[in-house]
Amino acid sequence: MSEHFGFDLNLLRVLLAVHRWRSVSKASVELDLSQPATSLALGRLRKSLGDPLFVRSPTGMLPTARCTQVVESARKALTEIDETVQHGTVFDPATTRRDFVLTMADVGELHFMPRLMAHLQREAPHCNVRCETFPLEDIARALEDGRCDLALGFFPNLERPTLYTQTLFMHSLACVVRADHPEVRSSRIGLRKFLEMSHAVVIPMGRSGELFETLLKEKGYSRRVQLTSLHFLTVPAIVAATDMIVTVPRSIADYYTRVERLRIVEPPINIRPYALKQFWHPRYQSDAAVRWLRESVVQLFGSEETRLVRRP
Repeated sequence: MSEHFGFDLNLLRVLLAVHRWRSVSKASVELDLSQPATSLALGRLRKSLGDPLFVRSPTGMLPTARCTQVVESARKALTEIDETVQHGTVFDPATTRRDFVLTMADVGELHFMPRLMAHLQREAPHCNVRCETFPLEDIARALEDGRCDLALGFFPNLERPTLYTQTLFMHSLACVVRADHPEVRSSRIGLRKFLEMSHAVVIPMGRSGELFETLLKEKGYSRRVQLTSLHFLTVPAIVAATDMIVTVPRSIADYYTRVERLRIVEPPINIRPYALKQFWHPRYQSDAAVRWLRESVVQLFGSEETRLVRRP
């Protein structure tokens, strides 16, 4: 069995004191220990590390190379432990290096990530973000075990008592056609024309798309889906070159009109707005870095309706 198993961190405090004073007697005063107890602790540390740590000289106790190496590491480690125990984890976005993991639909990335990354570049330039896709049934577990820091978007399956849920804003769907569409000239399209047209549908469209498809089925509406695509980014160029129509989240419709000659029209069906939220696990409620990230998301995307709607 290794000598380092069950290592006593208090021995490192003795080492730091002796290193600072170059004297066992002075270190014992600082530590409020007797001199024999301090000498005994230093002896245990020497045995554990397999090094004399200090050698005597006319000017006092001189540290060995191994001692200097251990002192540097011990000082950093004990400082972090003290800060965590006494004051909680310190997170300075300007200097901290941290990798954040987020999960959202690809439409969510189009909406959230440009502004969020610009914010991090300004406020937390050394932090990185990784967007990962988890199976819907695995997202809650990923939040619990730390594989994911935040889930952003429309996730009805995460509305559960084991997670924190915060509403950011209400969202809706919109239709998009090419700017010079020959049959759709106004800002609103009638139901009959809507159902007669050829449609583009992105599959998977995210949970918001499921709302729309469910609504069509409930009302008994059928339409021709001329294009089914797996990719949101190809759709604007396709719609701009055809007479097709596509129904997407409004923020994505706005994005489409910026990259192609497209026009937004109001759908003929009353589609109730839905809430976009952020979700996290109670284990990381007090994590300073994740808390800063959550507050940044609210700062960037929150509305007057933003609130904690449920605490586990």
